[in-house]
Amino acid sequence: MEIIFILSEPAREENVGAAARAMKTMGFSTLRLVQPLCDHLGKRSIATAHGSTDILQQATIFDSLYEATEDLSLLIGTAAKKRNIREDRYPVNDLPDILLAKGDTISNAGVVFGGEEAGLSNNELDQCHILSTIPMAAPYPSLNLGQAVMVYASALSPLTLDHKQKKQHDPIFDELRVVREKARQILQDVAIPADHIIYRRIMERLMMLDKDDMHLFHSFCKFYLKKYHDRVK
Repeated sequence: MEIIFILSEPAREENVGAAARAMKTMGFSTLRLVQPLCDHLGKRSIATAHGSTDILQQATIFDSLYEATEDLSLLIGTAAKKRNIREDRYPVNDLPDILLAKGDTISNAGVVFGGEEAGLSNNELDQCHILSTIPMAAPYPSLNLGQAVMVYASALSPLTLDHKQKKQHDPIFDELRVVREKARQILQDVAIPADHIIYRRIMERLMMLDKDDMHLFHSFCKFYLKKYHDRVK
């Protein structure tokens, strides 16, 4: 699967350049920027990238996080602080196993980072399917944006370095997206509103299903949809 790095409102050229450098050294190439507050092709960004200017030049810019991620199967938000008791936060080193367990059921995943001052907003966190964090001995000083990207790129590098030469299989369809849509239908049928704590927790936990569990969920949905909607898809 392709891993895409997304920076939301980065404010310092040096951090954007450092992010590109970290990505390239660990085998990643796709960078997306959401409303950047600095010039990602500025002198300081280019200097910090040091040999990774191709990633900066190919980076795409979006007006919103939704537009930058609507084509992604799974969106992983990064957060240093826990802002809501509903949310599980998975250590960065757990992400490779989480993604590998999904097998060929998803084609891509995005890792999104917030700006230097406040990180991801609550609205942006709500758009993420699961949240991840970097375990730290002390909450302050926290890692800056460039350092955080380096930690995630390093942790996720087994997905590119160890599997680069293995035969890749394209997913038959985006199963994780289908799981979300089927779950929304069922939750709507039982009148659980989207802003209810149970709704959010169910959707969050469904994103952790591995390949076998996804197939089991599809089997359940086949019977459910046939009984209540006279359809199987």
